[in-house]
Amino acid sequence: MYKHMWIERKLSEYELQRLCGALVHDTAFDQGLKPWQFVKPIPERRFKLGVVPQAPIIKLAKKEHVDAFFDTGSLQLGSFDYYNEFDHPEIGDNQEGIVTLVAKTPFGVIGGKYGSGYSQRMLCAFVGDIDLKTMRRFGYDSGFVITNPRGFSEAVATSIGATSSTFGRCLYRPHKAVLGFPGKTVNRHEISHRTAEIVNAGKHFIKPDRYSHQKEFRFLWDQPSDVTGAMIFDCSSARKYCIPLPQSWY
Repeated sequence: MYKHMWIERKLSEYELQRLCGALVHDTAFDQGLKPWQFVKPIPERRFKLGVVPQAPIIKLAKKEHVDAFFDTGSLQLGSFDYYNEFDHPEIGDNQEGIVTLVAKTPFGVIGGKYGSGYSQRMLCAFVGDIDLKTMRRFGYDSGFVITNPRGFSEAVATSIGATSSTFGRCLYRPHKAVLGFPGKTVNRHEISHRTAEIVNAGKHFIKPDRYSHQKEFRFLWDQPSDVTGAMIFDCSSARKYCIPLPQSWY
């Protein structure tokens, strides 16, 4: 957790954007902000999780890793920690897992800048027609198409012992800020690294605008305990929901 506060009253839209801007830009809530520092958080209902797109979902990778997946079922799954520390302009993101959240509740507004996603394994894919420029920027030369994302997600969940899973398109915004509506389910008197649950899973699907060319489609699997780094799992049962990327596509 990086910052946390609660205000025991309703806020106007102006005040809400000022609070969000103060959190994003690491300034005090009562300090004057310039107009460009105000931030409008994206409501969590805008994240369409569990929705299968009409466009193809492509996992870009190196050929050796694609071959290994179809030969033996081996599949590498990362974590927020892994991508946060990965030193690569496309694959790495030092703000991965860090997000500004504000939540409207019956007793007022909770807000903060949080680290989240500690217990989740992740697979990042590309949605839409293959973009050779983006593929090269990643350093990839192959990939596979996930033809049934729901079946794929469930098969991987079973393979790795996940407690739950979700998937969806990432949304791209100038600032990673999300507005939630947790009702009475949150305890304003108890603060821990789980406080970021004031906003649902949508908070894991927002990325800065500078990554918008990636058109990311993200799969997440909740694990029974916190995870770090990346691991290779036997996901043989997920292969039937995928096909190798046709050569004619790139």
